[in-house]
Amino acid sequence: MVATRGCAVIAHRGGAGEAPENTWTAVEHVAELGLTWMETDLRVSADGLVILSHDPDLMRTAADPRGIGELTWKELSDLDAGDGRPPVRLDDALAAFPRLRFNIDLKESAVVQDALQVVRAADALDRVRFASFSARRLAVLRRQEPRATTSLGVGDVLALVLHAEAGLRLPGTRWSWTKGRVDAVQVPAHWGRVPVVTERFVAQAHRDGLEVHVWTVDEPEEMRRLAAMRVDGIVTDVPALALEVLGGQEPR
Repeated sequence: MVATRGCAVIAHRGGAGEAPENTWTAVEHVAELGLTWMETDLRVSADGLVILSHDPDLMRTAADPRGIGELTWKELSDLDAGDGRPPVRLDDALAAFPRLRFNIDLKESAVVQDALQVVRAADALDRVRFASFSARRLAVLRRQEPRATTSLGVGDVLALVLHAEAGLRLPGTRWSWTKGRVDAVQVPAHWGRVPVVTERFVAQAHRDGLEVHVWTVDEPEEMRRLAAMRVDGIVTDVPALALEVLGGQEPR
């Protein structure tokens, strides 16, 4: 962890401001910085291979309008993902960097089963955190693999905000039964003009046994402000800068 108030630097898409996002160059960049965690996104190919990609198509990264789900791995492997090399497969990344931990955003329901199978096959459940905006998607994954570590989906985040700020519990939400299977809540500092990360929110999350990770934070002053609030992780596109601002990294 980063020494300053225990605030870890988590490289967003491998540090998208310092390396082409979700590429081999990005994964290598995270490892070279000595970071514990890389945040990334998962999609699934037409033949069930799990690919690191935020977008459903390749237009932004490879100037190719086709969707990842339309292409086989053979077709994908002929493309330039943005760094002169093919897209990164999750199984290859887990094998190539056995000490690196991955915070993986399940961008579509279709990728859940394949991603879980890849992580199990790599015996990597202890170094992967599954994330998604969809609480339902995460609930499905937790039912199928009780050992999986996840963050909270949006519905459960709302329950935590209401509990922290108004003392309210929402009966019938998934929050009551995900407790113990999740280790982090990952949120923006603000939602529009409404602050999400407050001192009350951080304190309540910590009481509930959750780390607080804030995305996507690229400004040094905001990094310092959040670290002073005792958040546990900064998700950033500029991890090298974040390490400099926050004072270095300690092994976790």
